[in-house]
Amino acid sequence: MRNHATPGGILLYETSTAGTAQRPSEAHTIRTDFTQDQRHMPHDNAESQASDRDYPLLADNFKAATTGAFSDTTPSTLTVVSSLAILVGGLVGIGAGVGLYFLQLGPEWIKLLQLPGTLFIRALVCLVLPLVFCVMTVVVAQMAAIGRSTIMRWQTIVPFAFTSIIATVEGFVLALLFRSGFHITFATSASSSTTTTAGAAFNLTLKCANGLFLASTGNNSLACIGTDTEPAAVFRAANQTTATTGGDLSMASFMNLVVGVAKIVVPDNIFASFASGALLSIVVFAVPLGIATAAVSPQGDEPNHILVLFRQLRDIFQRMLQAILVTTPVAVAFLIASSIANFDRGYTSDTMTQLGYLFVAFLTGTLFHSLVVLPLFVLVMTRSNPFVYFHQLLPAYLFAFGSASSLATVPMMVECINRAKISRAIAHVTMPFGTPVNLNGAGIYYPLAMVFMAHVAGTGDQWTVARFVVLFILSWIGGVATAPVPNGGILYLMILWPTCFPSTPMPPSFQLLFAADFIFDRICTIVNIHGNAAVTRILADQIDETFEVQAAAHV
Repeated sequence: MRNHATPGGILLYETSTAGTAQRPSEAHTIRTDFTQDQRHMPHDNAESQASDRDYPLLADNFKAATTGAFSDTTPSTLTVVSSLAILVGGLVGIGAGVGLYFLQLGPEWIKLLQLPGTLFIRALVCLVLPLVFCVMTVVVAQMAAIGRSTIMRWQTIVPFAFTSIIATVEGFVLALLFRSGFHITFATSASSSTTTTAGAAFNLTLKCANGLFLASTGNNSLACIGTDTEPAAVFRAANQTTATTGGDLSMASFMNLVVGVAKIVVPDNIFASFASGALLSIVVFAVPLGIATAAVSPQGDEPNHILVLFRQLRDIFQRMLQAILVTTPVAVAFLIASSIANFDRGYTSDTMTQLGYLFVAFLTGTLFHSLVVLPLFVLVMTRSNPFVYFHQLLPAYLFAFGSASSLATVPMMVECINRAKISRAIAHVTMPFGTPVNLNGAGIYYPLAMVFMAHVAGTGDQWTVARFVVLFILSWIGGVATAPVPNGGILYLMILWPTCFPSTPMPPSFQLLFAADFIFDRICTIVNIHGNAAVTRILADQIDETFEVQAAAHV
């Protein structure tokens, strides 16, 4: 291969003209830094001058004209782990998990079994967040440099919103169809729950960190010196509000959720967003940062040093990610084995029947959405066979099932999309953006889970039209409010229930969903990334990508 410097200072790679050399589009490895030889391409069609997978956008090297030569090494590309290896790891995990389940391991052994998989997910999330940040900044900067915002237009949001709404509608319809099959297993109702009314007085003690209780010292001060039996440590409290006495919807809870989502979109501390793993905040922050980075580009042949830094950081994170992904099959085996071995065996056959009924309803919705709705959407929008494209994504699907984390699956999904000859530039925008805001699996799951919990707990008669409307809206909003990490759905259900039933505590049926979350969460993750991959395919067909080479030459 030979390196050629363009006038903008970017080194492009072209293949050898030898007859035995393999053309870039025919290579079997995943690459990020190759462009087709422009001399052998027709020039009467501008779009044909840039392959949708071979371009310098995400791996360009710079050479400073005045400050000495600079050429970073070619970034190592992510190897897509064999589908067979991941499948074998999953099967080993299932077999080992079933065996360990009957051995009835203690909680300490379960923690040890979970450790390898937990460390794997933590390492992935640790690298994915800064990698997504750097990639988004570079992509946006290069688009802004030539005044092209093709990917960042409102039409880009439409496919995401469409798939998300359709998934929520499917889950809502299934919940209404299957709710007659859910019957009371736990004898719980709203009337049996305790609620605090205005003016009701009760005794209260406050325990301090030193193990003692807050008590009066006799000189109009308080100190942590008492025991719970001392009269001085017992306070008389009276509820002066009626916030918990309403039997209908809590508008305050609904508004708090909406405000919380808005605060995620506009963070007040980007470093706190990195620490908390708020991917949406990071993606939103990267957009104006990329635009500002392009705006301060120096004149002449001098490279944009800020953008060079982001590119180098991106390449570093990719190399580190490569080393972690090699261990994927082993990590998948531990993740699945620990989940099965930790399943609670204390449920009755009737309870398990109800859970199985929920699983059938959920599986029906996810299969219909994944095998009918999304492929039909791709077929109509692109006029191409969607299953040929989805077949290339099999390693990412298997990885998603093992990791149960949409966020951790992003790097592998991007590689698989690139292997399917879809632009990595578009995938690096749509996947990080869609991962926190377009969770199709969650949209199907939340209505089913809420109706299941209410009916099994004996509060199914409390569903009203208003509650169903709020459930639909919040299930759709859940695509943004749910963290794309393992058990993120369970955390959102803990917010969703008190919003719909503010005067009813979390029912015992929630424990069923918590115990079975290891399988529901994994299926949700597959559907989530499947929906984002479908949108990526549609946008790749609609967006003019000839700006890529131009962008690289302008930054």
